[in-house]
Amino acid sequence: MEKEFVKYKERGSMHWREMTSRSLRVFNANQQARYGWIMKSVGDIRDKKILDLGCGDGCLSYCMAQRGAQVIGIDNERLGIELAQHNLHSTSIKSRCTFIVGSAYELPFPDNSFDHVVSCEVIEHVQFPERMIAEARRVLRPGGKFVLTTPYRTAEFPTDPNHVQEFFPTQLHKMLGVSFSNVEIKLTHHIFWFGIYTYTVRPFKRRQPGRWFVNMLTLWFGYNPFMIDYPEPTKFDRFVQILAIAQN
Repeated sequence: MEKEFVKYKERGSMHWREMTSRSLRVFNANQQARYGWIMKSVGDIRDKKILDLGCGDGCLSYCMAQRGAQVIGIDNERLGIELAQHNLHSTSIKSRCTFIVGSAYELPFPDNSFDHVVSCEVIEHVQFPERMIAEARRVLRPGGKFVLTTPYRTAEFPTDPNHVQEFFPTQLHKMLGVSFSNVEIKLTHHIFWFGIYTYTVRPFKRRQPGRWFVNMLTLWFGYNPFMIDYPEPTKFDRFVQILAIAQN
């Protein structure tokens, strides 16, 4: 069954805070790369109409609006929508974003409403991902893309207690193929950099110097290692994220 997304109650606008901070301790290069891969995949979005499916606190919507898109964010968590509306209220691009409470299974939009649909770290939280995918396909205009990210499945059961299910690349490809004729699966976030990023030094109060290092590369030098593309991964390469791009 689906689970209540409690992180907004516990941590507030965590994505917004991590993306807008310039502190090496707070910023999240891992999350920034997820957004980066999505926006790289949709390409030029100036004056495009985008649906952010499962928008949460609105950070990805904000990033796309900064690039000139007209964005509608939808989420079934009312608190997430309230946070998104609050976060955008004081920005200069608030007119480019609209946030609504709604279900991914019954999107309140006509067919062919959006140029692109994006979804960051959402599909692992839903009980019926096929219904979510079908709705994304329904509201897409001809030639539009549905781009999503999700963790790479590594165990029999979800490693995150907030997840309903996690996916292997082949599973995700098969599901998307029911609704879309053209599906591309790309693996991102190489485990080498993820290991560095998440390593905790126990003798030093569980601090994460690797996280600070990768955040420094990203913030100070504009180089995010999680954005490295591996077009021909070898058998020794391992990744922790899946990027899926579906199109008809």
